[in-house]
Parts: sequence; structure tokens; C-alpha cells
Amino acid sequence: MGKENNDGKISIDEWLQMWQNFNEQCIKQSKKDNEEPPERKLPEWLEQYIEYKFNLYDRTGDGKVDAEEFEYVLSDFGVPPKDARCAFLMFSCNNTKKVDLDYFKELCIDYYRSDDISALGNFITGKLDFND
Repeated sequence: MGKENNDGKISIDEWLQMWQNFNEQCIKQSKKDNEEPPERKLPEWLEQYIEYKFNLYDRTGDGKVDAEEFEYVLSDFGVPPKDARCAFLMFSCNNTKKVDLDYFKELCIDYYRSDDISALGNFITGKLDFND
């Protein structure tokens, strides 16, 4: 998984190949471990990254992310406040779902592993438009 031609650039084909390899490794490991369905399995490094990202969003350290925290953090990445708030309302089911680490992990699994374009996890970056 990585650069094969060492040109210092990642091509679209190389990027897609990396994610294809990632998916194959997850399926293989899941079958070996016989724990979770293959489409819900993540490698340890990605689980650690998801926890890091959750802690980044959870600015108050209370174990859950609220709309204000989400909006504030995403503003550092250039996401307009209105988009961040709208995305949060979508994946929190209009604030009826508590966004704790377990739920955030489920959203991330959808983001990284699902082929469903309407999966709620697709909104964890605050992006609302996927047509570009």
C-alpha cells in the first residue's frame, strides 16, 4: 500500500488502490478474527485515529460532541458554520442521538467503509455537497 513509482505524487489510481487494499485487508482480518461483519471492521490504526478525532471534536472533554463544538472545530478547516451545524443535525438525527465515542465510531465506519451515499457518517466532515 503506497507509492510504486516514487514520483512524490499520489495519483487517483494509487489513492483508489490504497483504499481497495484497505478494504481487502479489513475483510480478511474480520474473517480471521470472526468478530464483526467484514464491512464493520477497522484496523487498529484507524480506530486510534477515530478516537483522536473524537477527542478533537469533544473540546470540553465531557465524552460527547455537541453542535457548538463540532461547528467550532470545523471552522478551523474552513467549513462554513451553517454547513457544520446542518451536518451535525443530520448525523445526530436532529439532536435526538447523543454523539458519544461509540456513536461517532459507527459514523466513521460508515464514512470509511459504506458504499451508501446517504449514510449519516458521510457528514462527519461537515461537507454537504458531494457533487464536486
